[in-house]
Amino acid sequence: MPKTIEESFIEYLSSSLPLFQKKSVAYQFQCPYCQTSGKNSKGKPYAPSDAKGYLYPYGNTWNYKCHKCGEHQSFVKFLEAQFPLLHFEYVRQRDQLGTTGFQTNCPSLETILKKRGMLSGQPPEFRTERFHQHHQRPAVPPAAPDAPAAPKVTKLPPMRSPQQQAGHQSRLNHLMKQRQQRHQRRSGELW
Repeated sequence: MPKTIEESFIEYLSSSLPLFQKKSVAYQFQCPYCQTSGKNSKGKPYAPSDAKGYLYPYGNTWNYKCHKCGEHQSFVKFLEAQFPLLHFEYVRQRDQLGTTGFQTNCPSLETILKKRGMLSGQPPEFRTERFHQHHQRPAVPPAAPDAPAAPKVTKLPPMRSPQQQAGHQSRLNHLMKQRQQRHQRRSGELW
């Protein structure tokens, strides 16, 4: 069975991905998002079995998934984020094969070039004076000098969602429960 273009790119990337190994269908390696230090929480280097990043086929596409941090994206997005130069080459090769653009899992070469500012295309010219001649806003009357000033609006920092808060709290509850059970075992209450 001939290799897909994705598989040839994955094999080319294998030297750049730590702890890279081929599984039966997928490719496993150290996650470039959460396992960047190369050491686990105990300060020891990751073993090959600790690598949590996977590239795997799904239908006619390839996806990336980390089973530690939960990062999930298509192969194209993974290449764009981690290997921008290879991403350009991947899109170029797919464009030559005619498998890019609308209703495919890969943007067209023209889209990538526009996104990176490499394609010389003049933006459309909008003439605002014609629009404003017909739709003028009424003049706002000046505020009275003794009128109170409007309150200053301050933007609040982004809040964590209730699901995020609950997830963090459940982790703390789990750790507290483990601590309590260890204490009970030591004192002989549990067993």
